[in-house]
Amino acid sequence: YERHFESWLVNSPSLLLDDEEGGNTVIWIGRQVTANVGDCGRYPDLLGVDISGDLIIVELKKGRTPREVIAQILEYAAWGASLNEEKLNELARNYYAADESKAGKTLREIYQDVFNSDDESDIEINFNKRQNLYIVAENISPNIRKVSEYLHKTYAVNLHHIEYEVLRSKNGEYLISIEKTFGFDPPIIPPLGHGRVKDVIHNEILAFTKNSHETTFTPIDIVKQIKTKYPTSNDNTVRCQLIQDCVNHTSRKHYPGGQRDHYFRISKGVYRLYDQEKDGKWDWEGKLINK
Repeated sequence: YERHFESWLVNSPSLLLDDEEGGNTVIWIGRQVTANVGDCGRYPDLLGVDISGDLIIVELKKGRTPREVIAQILEYAAWGASLNEEKLNELARNYYAADESKAGKTLREIYQDVFNSDDESDIEINFNKRQNLYIVAENISPNIRKVSEYLHKTYAVNLHHIEYEVLRSKNGEYLISIEKTFGFDPPIIPPLGHGRVKDVIHNEILAFTKNSHETTFTPIDIVKQIKTKYPTSNDNTVRCQLIQDCVNHTSRKHYPGGQRDHYFRISKGVYRLYDQEKDGKWDWEGKLINK
């Protein structure tokens, strides 16, 4: 079941994030790669990069967490902190070697495709400024939580815990449930006022277009409108949500789970409301099913 859960996690990366309702995701760049820690070779389960360019390190455990898991994740963090952009590019190229859409691309180019595909300006991003550590297990022991709290409060180590359960139905289907148990404190002030982020963004787009399928809008239009009401809102969250809920966006496939069919992309950076009769039916990867 551990391998099933790992594969599911690869395809559902947003669950690792505090704002998984905000349309963000993780770019995976490694799975069971070799991390040279001292004179030993270790193998972190998953490596990725988030929208801030920070390194995501995931260690997955079956059953109850052993005491060594803290030392293990800290070793991975020490190794990960030493990775420069050139090394991250090498990891990404190896990971996507068989992917036609990403093979041969640099991490910066992949980042542009996933998070900033409607903007032709240069990306201002510094990769791996921080390392975000995730311990994912069926049961995380009280000792591990106590040590994690100490490391987080005393040394600002970015540790997160997720507990999972994998069940199998009589029909052979796998059912997965997760609970975020540490490191996912909700913000005191919601990022976009009241309600879910995606709902707030959609309502602002409906207001901007006056619910007309003929009125076009750009990410900048919506960012500006939302900023007038919610000055502390995250611009990238708005852009990512547009991509996720746009039926024909080529980068939609990077946001599996939670997608809604709201928008249609006319050209790069230009959208309107989606009309199924006019625009046809599209799948979750942004591919036309039928017209």
